[in-house]
Formats: sequence, C-alpha cells, structure tokens
Amino acid sequence: MAKPSFLILATIFLGVITPSCLSDNILHSGKTLSPGEFLSYRSYVFIMQEDCNLVLYDVDKPIWATNTGGLSSGCHLSMQSDGNLVVYSPQNRPIWASDTGGQNDANYVLILQKDRNVVIYGPATLGHWNLHRNCWNSRISACGKYPTAGMIKLVTNK
Repeated sequence: MAKPSFLILATIFLGVITPSCLSDNILHSGKTLSPGEFLSYRSYVFIMQEDCNLVLYDVDKPIWATNTGGLSSGCHLSMQSDGNLVVYSPQNRPIWASDTGGQNDANYVLILQKDRNVVIYGPATLGHWNLHRNCWNSRISACGKYPTAGMIKLVTNK
C-alpha cells in the first residue's frame, strides 16, 4: 500500500511543482529565438517578430524595440557565447546588436525579469547589458553600427 501512495504523492508533486520550475523568460548563450518565438514573464513578452523587429511588450503596449522592423523578414535573435545579443537576417547578416560581444566565450544568459527589464548576465567580472525600460521612442544607436537601434544601458559591478 505504501508504494501506490508514494506514486500518487510523486505525481502530484511533479504536476504542481515542475511547471513553476520551468522558465520561459531565459535565453542561454548559444540559443536563438526564431521569428515569432518569445520570452515571457507575466504580462511581459520579449518577441522576435516576423518583420525583424525585436520588441518588449507589456500586455499589448510596446515598451522597447530595436526599430529594425522592415529591414528584412524572417530574422532570428542569437544570444552568442561571447556575450553579444544579435538580430540576424535570414542571410546571417547582423542588423542589430547589443555590442556586448568580444568577451571570451563563457556562459551568458539573457533574462526577462519580473521588473520588466531584459538583462544579459555573464561572468561576475564583466558588466551586464540591460535595455532601458522607458525608451520606446528613443533612436539612440548602439555604438553607431546600427543607427536605428533602441537605447541600451550598461550596468557594471562596483
């Protein structure tokens, strides 16, 4: 009798606990978001749109974007192992980047956080990239290479 009770408890535990442990708000280095794929946390959605625009939404209100919509179609987002977050055209041509690359290959993770911020975390000795939460109308470039890119902010450990 003890074995069936254990199986029932294990099934309930896995059914209730496991879904909360799975994360839909994290993109690890070496992984991509294809067109239409997204990260989500509560009402926030960080989506690689079909029109090549990478957008952060709060419900249906755009909060931040790369402003790359219409430059191509069918782009994908790549979290690279050097710490750079890049939107690539279908021909693998970069059309937007966070310009956080050039570091040694390491484990980086992009997280859509509960405070509506999107942050790249890497080795403790390096800075972290995060997008500015209130810059939907901003067109500040990321180091001049990508003139239509949204505003980004570098947060360093002090």
